[in-house]
Amino acid sequence: MIRYIFIIICLTFISSYSIGQYKPKTKKKQFYGNPRLSEPLFRWVTGDYSKHGLQVAFGPNYTLTRIPSKDYTFQFKGNDPTDEQNIHTSVTTKSKLGGFVELGMVHITKRPRKIIHYYDWGIGYKMIGGGEITQTDIYNYRDSLVSSTKGVGDFYNGYVYGRFAAHNVFQFNRYNFLDNSLGFNFDYMVQQGKTSYPSFVANPSQPFQGKMMFQLNYAFGFGIKPDPKKGFFIIPSVEVPILGAYEWRGGTPQIHWFNSKYYPITAKVRLVWLFKKDPNRCPPVENNEDDKQRAREYESK
Repeated sequence: MIRYIFIIICLTFISSYSIGQYKPKTKKKQFYGNPRLSEPLFRWVTGDYSKHGLQVAFGPNYTLTRIPSKDYTFQFKGNDPTDEQNIHTSVTTKSKLGGFVELGMVHITKRPRKIIHYYDWGIGYKMIGGGEITQTDIYNYRDSLVSSTKGVGDFYNGYVYGRFAAHNVFQFNRYNFLDNSLGFNFDYMVQQGKTSYPSFVANPSQPFQGKMMFQLNYAFGFGIKPDPKKGFFIIPSVEVPILGAYEWRGGTPQIHWFNSKYYPITAKVRLVWLFKKDPNRCPPVENNEDDKQRAREYESK
């Protein structure tokens, strides 16, 4: 499934690049054929705001798990056939709701690009949780139930993290735009959750996740500009990890805890405020006629 998600994301960025490559036959050379792609996230060159700004992000996360339970059977034999025992263990994984908060900055590219329109980074704290239910039944040689135990375990891990992403923007109009991004995050666990519970039996083939995680992630969002002349944006989005680089477990970004795997999905809201320009500073000089023409077209809208 993770491979399919990665392929879809790559196709999304390739299609954006293909649109940008289209050039209609006009007398005047244009940077983009599609006028919506020629507009950056914000016209900072001629506006009252700079290309840099502050952002605050927050929201919940949710760990996806496998729905069917895992079943294990162990058989113990003694010297006497009556000592034989069969142990049946069923492990059911539970999803948990967590959350995060982040503070960072946004940097719009100096000139419109065909793929990357702005960068952002942030430092934050996140809580990721999950749970597990283990049911163990012991049967004798007659296949009669001798004993049964049930254990429930929950955990919440706290991570301090740093994140960086490159964004592609497709604007529907002056007020709304689509936002695609590829980035990476580095997480360090500062709060460790429970590592055992009643009836829990550790599986040596699946060790617990370490303190550090390094992942590649993808986010898809819908941007809102309440006032196109103001340097303020609201960007709700969904972020998913697509590759786990560290600890390396075949590239899976799932978190290993207890005897289960957890795949975190994050719903976030980003609030972006561009900095006001210093009124005492000289405005930037536009480089060529194309820049001036694009600025006039933007201001006339």
